[in-house]
This record gives sequence, structure tokens and C-alpha cells, in this order.
Amino acid sequence: MNDLIFNLHQAGKHEHVIAAINAALIHNQSQPWMYDVLALSMEIVGSPPQEIQRVLLSRIDFSATDVPSMVYSAAYLSRFNAEEQALKLYQQAAKLQPDRPEPYIMGLRLAEKLKDAEAIQWAATGILTHVWVSDHQKWHEKALNALAELEQSFKTSGRNAEAGRVHSVRQQALKRDLKLELTWNGDGDLDLIVEEPKGTVCSFEAPLTAGGGVLLNDGYGPKQENCHEEYVCAYGFPGTYVVRVRYVSGNIVGQRARLKVTRYLGSERPEVESMVVPLTKEDQVIRIDLAKGRRSQKSGVPQQPENSQKTSQLPARNLLYAARPLSKTERASLKSFRVSRQVGAGITSGQQVPVVTGSQNIGGIANQPVVTVIPEGISLSGSALVSPDRRYVRLSLSPQFTNVTEVFTFSFLQP
Repeated sequence: MNDLIFNLHQAGKHEHVIAAINAALIHNQSQPWMYDVLALSMEIVGSPPQEIQRVLLSRIDFSATDVPSMVYSAAYLSRFNAEEQALKLYQQAAKLQPDRPEPYIMGLRLAEKLKDAEAIQWAATGILTHVWVSDHQKWHEKALNALAELEQSFKTSGRNAEAGRVHSVRQQALKRDLKLELTWNGDGDLDLIVEEPKGTVCSFEAPLTAGGGVLLNDGYGPKQENCHEEYVCAYGFPGTYVVRVRYVSGNIVGQRARLKVTRYLGSERPEVESMVVPLTKEDQVIRIDLAKGRRSQKSGVPQQPENSQKTSQLPARNLLYAARPLSKTERASLKSFRVSRQVGAGITSGQQVPVVTGSQNIGGIANQPVVTVIPEGISLSGSALVSPDRRYVRLSLSPQFTNVTEVFTFSFLQP
């Protein structure tokens, strides 16, 4: 079927492509790519936009079993000028996974194009609250500009009540339950590790957590403008946050760092506290109580922002005692630690499904099917990291959920 459609498309017989795909759909032989090709072919031959949108909406019903598929389908809808349907799909995806950044970023562009005031407020406030990708400053600035323009347009048209509501929504979206800023002088490297109330840990290895925390900057010397670490939790759990300041390597002026703690940033009564943190070979632990956290449940963690280039530039960052010579016992522990990093463990709950994914030509006279085994169900892979002093074990877990939506069964003809 693939080869037939490809050959017809190459020959410019787009009417035949439409007829062949429609026949396949009628006989229950549908596949996700068929709807995409059908929509493109209909656009080439000049079919009515309503018919093209109907095909794309049928694709959504066929393949939108999860949020990534919904986002992909919405992008296709906007490609064919179905902005209203695409915007609704982005909003639906955001309801399913509120902390996923793509629906808000793509939704803001469509909302501005459609001049939909409610959608602009939804997308812009979503960006200010949930978008913490590597270039989040750019997106936050766009969101603030969109809200400012919307507020100004309401004021110009005399709709002061609506302008006031936009201003209130903007102020609410800029609130942050907890913000931590660690600064120092020198060419050294410090790490800020935050243990959140529900057991999640935010660090350079996991910069985005299900507890709402995000490590915005993982700094290191010698450039002074980069000698800072910043942690933000827009919506945090109420409780105690255990903050660890870890000395990794290098020279820190005065063996001191400064930690600035801001609670309820953007509210009427923010609480700001600053403290000096002495640096030793052991982690310095600071406990911070957050009584008025606004989060009630963990979120699904979206794709994490890109890690900084610090790991490659500082190969000794994982050595807790890199600033002093190691003893014989510590060297042995470090060797075991390095070996342990290469060992992974996996837990699987599901089954292995053999699927024919293609064919291989044998001598030009026959085709042999290529069978691929894919997992179906839930799988969990993980690795354990043991600290050189053997006091701590850190587990990195990576769950995967795989679902085979449809399998086509057919027989091979025997000569």
C-alpha cells in the first residue's frame, strides 16, 4: 500500500491517491499516515477546506490516544488553517497534562492570530506558570507582552473591568511560592540540592521535579556572572524543604556562599531572608518551612530542560572530596562508585510483541519478512549511584509506558 501511494504521488495522480486511501479506509485498513497523505492530496487538488479539516479530525479520533499525539495532531490542524480546532486540542492536552509546555507555547501563537482574548489569557498565564524550558525567559517575555497588549486594548476600548481582570490574572501567574538563590565568588563549583516535602529531589541531575521545583541555573566559576544557582517552585507543597549546599571543587573566596530565600514572591507580603553559608567537605543543610504552599498533588514531569555544559567541562563534579587528596580507602570507594555507575537495573511489567515492520529482498525473487520485537505494557529501568563514602545511594528511575494501538494480521502467499 505504501509503495502504491508513493508511486501515484510521484506520478502526480493525486485523484488516484485520494481514491486509493478512501478505499483502504472503507475496508477498515486505516493507518495514521493515511489521513495525513489524504489531507495533503486533497489540498493539492483544491478540495474544500471543510472536507480537509474533516479528514484531519478523523485522524485525531484514530490516533490521539495520548498527549503527544494530540499535540502532533493540533500542529497538523494549524498547518491546514484549522486554527480554532487546533487551539481547542491544545487546551484539551493542557487539561490532561497541565505542566507540559508545548500546548501553551503553540496555543499562544494561535490565540493571538485568532484574537481570542480568553485563549490569550489561558496560554500566557500557562507559560508564566508551567514553561521552564532552557529558553523560558524568551517565552515568559512573549507571554507578558501578550497580556500587556491585551490589557491595553481593553483600556483603549473602554472595557476597564476586563482590563483589570487581565492585570489580576497576570499578577497571579507571576507568583512563586519559593525561590532560592545561591551566589559565591571564585573559580569554584557549588551545587544546590533541594529535597521537597513529598520526597522529590531537585538537582543538576533532575532539574525538573513532580513537586513543581525547577533548577533554573547550574553555575560554576570562574566567570562571576555564572557563579550562582537558582531554584524556583511556582506551586509548591506546604511543608519543610531541605536545602543542601554542596562544595564540589575549586576555590571559593572566604569559603563562604550566600543563600537568599524568598517565600511567596509576587504576593502582598513576600518573605525574604538572606544567610551566609560556610563551606566544608560536608553538605551544609538548611531547613526551610513553607506554610502556605499552593500545590496539592504531584504533577507529571514533562521533558526536562537541557542540562548545562557543566558536566563535560568539570569531569570531577561528582567527587565529593575533589579539593583534597584521597586516602587509600576513599580511592577504593571511588573505584566502586565508578563501576556502580555502569550498572543498571530494569523491572518490566508487560509483554514482548513480535511485529512485522518491513521486508527484505532475497536474491530479487522473494521477500523475507523482518520481525521486530517491541515491548508492550509498563517497563521501569534504573541505575544506582553510590557515594564514595558509601553513605548515600541515589536511584535514577525511568518508567516507560508502551501501548500498541492496532496490529494488522495478514498471510503470506505460498508459491
